[in-house]
Amino acid sequence: MQSVAENLHDSYQVGEAFGSIENLLEKHSRERLDSLNLIVSENRLSERARGPLGSDIQARYAASFYAGTEPAQEIIFTVGELAKRVFSAEYANIAPISGNVALLAVIFALTRSGEAVGRIPPFFPGGGYPLNYETFERRSLPLPFSEKDWQIDLPRTLALLEEQKPPLVVLGSSIVTYPMPVTEVAEVVHGYGGVVAYDGSHTLGLIAGGQYQDPLREGADILLGSTHKTFPGPQGGIILSNDEELHKRVEQLANLAPLNGPTMICNPHLARIASTGIVLEETRWYEYAEQVVRNARVIARVFLERGVPAHGLNAQNFPELTYCHQVITDYPVKQSIRLRDRLQRHHINVDGFVRVGVSEITRLGFREAECRVLGECMASLMTGEVDYSHAIDTKIRRLVDSHRTVVL
Repeated sequence: MQSVAENLHDSYQVGEAFGSIENLLEKHSRERLDSLNLIVSENRLSERARGPLGSDIQARYAASFYAGTEPAQEIIFTVGELAKRVFSAEYANIAPISGNVALLAVIFALTRSGEAVGRIPPFFPGGGYPLNYETFERRSLPLPFSEKDWQIDLPRTLALLEEQKPPLVVLGSSIVTYPMPVTEVAEVVHGYGGVVAYDGSHTLGLIAGGQYQDPLREGADILLGSTHKTFPGPQGGIILSNDEELHKRVEQLANLAPLNGPTMICNPHLARIASTGIVLEETRWYEYAEQVVRNARVIARVFLERGVPAHGLNAQNFPELTYCHQVITDYPVKQSIRLRDRLQRHHINVDGFVRVGVSEITRLGFREAECRVLGECMASLMTGEVDYSHAIDTKIRRLVDSHRTVVL
């Protein structure tokens, strides 16, 4: 058995072998900031919003049990009020430290062991979040999904809900291009006394800007999500509602006062709450969200023109290929991984599904003309017209160099 000193020695050897943490952070910055980041689940913080994350408050608590926490408590109150104003909600819970924790709090609070939760099926086809409900003794009830239209099959879904009557239905997806049929689903679910929660983790910033859909006005009882995707904040979560009773039930499990009862969150991470408040306050929501959708549609149209396969081509009820921040290509997984790596060699970062997200580049000032240039470069690489091109590298380098600062 190694002594403490031997373990420390091994740690130093690891550091020497792989470089110091500071060096690795510098490498990260070079590789990510010198590329175009099109990863759909990421965004860029403003300098102002990054400030609290490196401040003294990042290691502090806000419980009134501790002396000197009055300013922290005021921050929590102020950010909650900002969230309610931006989302036009009566109640805001900013305690969750991630969107996943927010979803779990809702599920645990509103369902019992053995009960079913209606959900969008994960990955392909469906694009729902890959949460294993059986792990915590809930039953997953996948809602019928049309791969052809890339949206839930509404008639079959409504029939399934009428038959099974799950106490909770979660509408939300990470591989998403179209709004959800919230009104129709809510009418059925409310008819038998159930609850509809809308997981807007991917589209929360667009919802804030009024450019996607408005779940709380369309019939959802709860809007939840993460705060670092289209919502351009730090990693974290939020739960919003206009129903006081539901808000209080969820708050029992996700709250800012762990001494008051059982909770999933002991320390809500004050630095990210302060940073989230700055994002709520400073973002020009409508302008940002509108430009995100414009930019995504430009790339989608280029892909269609150039023969890049994409999900949702046959949707009859939506004339555009995307209504949010992302364009979802339709390649076999092995091919999409190869294309991801090919794009990375040209300083274009996407995920292994080759989903193209424009939230971050929109924050950096990209508009339609530049997105057309980017889309053309990507199409040339993905359709096999070129494997490597100095001309494409030059175009991408110009786009990177001319957009390094958050402006929107």
